Formats: sequence, C-alpha cells, structure tokens
Amino acid sequence: MARSSFDTRPGAVEALVLGSATTGVALIGYLAAPQLDDSMYIAAALTVLGIIALGATLLARYGAALPTLGRTHAVTAWIPPVSWYAASLVAGRLLALEHLSLLAVGGAAVLGILLIAQQRELSLPAGGHRAAEFVVNLGVFLSAFALFAAVREARLPGVEDALVAGLLATTLAMVPLRRALASLSRTCTYAALTGLIVGQMAWALAYWTLPTLLGGAVLLLLFYVLVGLSEAMLDRSFDRRILLEYGVVGACGLALILGVGPARA
Repeated sequence: MARSSFDTRPGAVEALVLGSATTGVALIGYLAAPQLDDSMYIAAALTVLGIIALGATLLARYGAALPTLGRTHAVTAWIPPVSWYAASLVAGRLLALEHLSLLAVGGAAVLGILLIAQQRELSLPAGGHRAAEFVVNLGVFLSAFALFAAVREARLPGVEDALVAGLLATTLAMVPLRRALASLSRTCTYAALTGLIVGQMAWALAYWTLPTLLGGAVLLLLFYVLVGLSEAMLDRSFDRRILLEYGVVGACGLALILGVGPARA
C-alpha cells in the first residue's frame, strides 16, 4: 500500500528543536524591532514572519492525525503563529508600550503556546483535541482584533481599507473553519465570503469617526458571527437555532460596542 506523504515524520526531539527554534526567532524579532528604523523594521518583520511560517508548516508535518484531518490543516498551519506575531508587533506600536522586553518575552511565550496547541490539535483524532483547538482559535481571534484595529488606525482610503481588512479576514477565517473538516475548496469559498463581507463593513466604517479600538471590535464581532455561521454550513449543522444564537450574539455585541463610545458619520 502506498504511504501518504504525511507519513514520513521526524521524531519528537526534532519537533521540539524546530518549535524552540521558531519561537527563538520570534523572540529575537521582538527584541530587535524597536532598534530599527521604519524601512529596516518592515524588512526585518517580513523576514521573521517568513521564518515563523516555514517553521510552523514544517512542524505541522509531525502531526500524527494530519493524514485524516486533511489538506486544510496542513496548508493553514502557518496562520496562527504568523498572525499572532504580526498582531503583537502592531499592538506594541499602537499602545506605545514602554516595557518592550516584557512584550518580547510574553509575545514569544504565547507564540510557543500556539505552536504547542496546534501540534496537539494535529496529533489527536477529530473530537479529541477540543482544548487545543480552543487555544488556537482564541489566538486567531485576538490577532484578528489587533490587526483590524491596526487597519482602522492606518486610515486608509475606503477601497484600500476594504481590501486589507477583507484579505485579513479571509486568511484568518481558514483556521476556525478548518475544524468543520470540509474540503479545502469549500473551506476557501466560505472564508472568501467572510472576507468579502468584512471588507465591505470596513469600507463603510471608513466614513465613520469610530475610535480605533471600537472599529476593530465591530469588525471582530462581524468576523466572529460570520465564521460561526460558515462553520455550521460547512459541517451541515446550520438551522434556525444556530441563526438565532448568532443573531442574538451579534445584536447584543453591537449594542455593547456602540454603547461604549460615540460614532459619527
């Protein structure tokens, strides 16, 4: 019987070394970032992001359950750690944090936790990795909030704002949607629809004087609701109860967000 390409995996020691090296590169990136000017900062950040993506992708091949989970898990393994690294860099700049060494250690530690949780998710059969899955998805949603807030802070023109927010939403949606275990093409389709709607909302928000964090929260809420509905459609569990639940969550969340601060056209 022909073996799957995923069956050839190094041992646990090699996986530990690769995960530690990936986390170490992230830590170095965090520590070096404040010392660089804007041009070097972007180049260094992109280099570190590329190394993290490569490390996470290679690490995913160690997952014992990867052949049964499917291609979607394999091709999206880079998203949680890369989005977290980018979001934490953005958060550090937006909040003008003074204790950058603490941000570096904390950010690298969380990135390491995400790698461990994702590896556990990829090593256990479907249904046996709920806690690890929760940690990974939580990291993605937190990253989404920081990145959406950064888009709002950038004050891009309407079309560019929509494009960036939509691409971010499409990419990030792949991670929570992959647990539906649908085909890669169907998962990409629903992720793209999520990104399209989030991008349209970002375009609309570009014409409102909504504070940065509140604008990010609105996009995060919409993203969360769309991902939940899309996942239910992908695993064929969508019904009126699901629609009502997410409708209530969306309405209550929006009322709470808009109640915190003013929004003017």
